[in-house]
Amino acid sequence: MFQYFFYTLLAELPIVILAYFHEWRKVIIVDILLNLFTWPLLTLLYFKTDIHLIILELGVFIVEAVGFQIYFKGTWKKAFFISFLANGLSLLLAVFLNGNSIFQK
Repeated sequence: MFQYFFYTLLAELPIVILAYFHEWRKVIIVDILLNLFTWPLLTLLYFKTDIHLIILELGVFIVEAVGFQIYFKGTWKKAFFISFLANGLSLLLAVFLNGNSIFQK
């Protein structure tokens, strides 16, 4: 199960590092910490509730975007765009690896 956390980091970290390359050391730490919060929460809620994956990912997208805005230099627009790209890629990777559809529970 934790291999998916590793895949999430592999997918998201390069995007976030490229976006905030002038703070790359801080990016690594902050992105890992944000994912240590959002990934287990999403996983727990996905398997223990009937909340649809898209809704859960929307919450992760917002939380991580707020984290990016708080910790890195840039606009809200940039924070939301980077969070959207990073989380979208990790979602597509998870769906591909699991052979699931994002439209079914």
